[in-house]
Amino acid sequence: MGNVARIFFFFLFPVLLVGLAQADDWQALAPGLELREFVISNLEGDTLESQGSLAVLRIDLTRFDLVLGAALKTGRSLPMPEWVRQHGFVAAINAAMFRADDRLRSTGFMRDNKVVVNSFMHPDYGAFLVFQPQDPSLPAVRWVDRKQDDDWQDILAKYNGVIQNYRLISRDRQNLWEPTLRRHSVAAVAMDQQDRLFFIHSRPPLSLHEFAQALLDLPLNLVGAMYVEGGADAAMYVQVNNFTGRWVGEYQTDFFQSSNKHFWPAPNVLGLRLK
Repeated sequence: MGNVARIFFFFLFPVLLVGLAQADDWQALAPGLELREFVISNLEGDTLESQGSLAVLRIDLTRFDLVLGAALKTGRSLPMPEWVRQHGFVAAINAAMFRADDRLRSTGFMRDNKVVVNSFMHPDYGAFLVFQPQDPSLPAVRWVDRKQDDDWQDILAKYNGVIQNYRLISRDRQNLWEPTLRRHSVAAVAMDQQDRLFFIHSRPPLSLHEFAQALLDLPLNLVGAMYVEGGADAAMYVQVNNFTGRWVGEYQTDFFQSSNKHFWPAPNVLGLRLK
């Protein structure tokens, strides 16, 4: 791995020690679109192979538009690569978890200027990502923390695009999850202090406490992060210029299992389009 710095995160449950080997720099995939992968190792230091990394896609929102892809709008759920190819995206990630009784609808509030996926404001979900401002002078995308932004309802009213999910970290950089032995693959969306957007995917199963702590300890300078999907449904796909990146989730909590190789149909995704 060359000259790398290792950061180790210790948790109350000593079953697993997560180490992240940092690549030296961000890989520029296109102007305003950068990828960096942090290789996760086990207790003995053996790194996982092709999908043993926490992948971070950093997005300059002056160069890309954020778009909601919703099956209620398009007609059907699609695997992540098909969302990208059929809708002119350069990248896509899950927008939210889906309801067990209606797989096309999200578990939290979700809408854009063409569809209301779910009008229910989930009382336990504290993070919003808003886009499609009604006034073009407003920021194109904004992070809203329901627990810390007293005017969160006013902000949501000024944007047509809104997704709501669990918070992973707070704006004051607190890990909001307790340690647990339950682990799974994770997909997340975040923003940093420079108003850049992040799509994040961990194939190796982590608890949400471990995942949130990794986000805090990595050199990302995040102001907020939301959990958008877990397990085998957690997915991210990038196709731009000559680069194709595929990240799929894992079924099991065993750190060394690698049974899932496929993208499962996703009802709601966040996609990036070139401006």
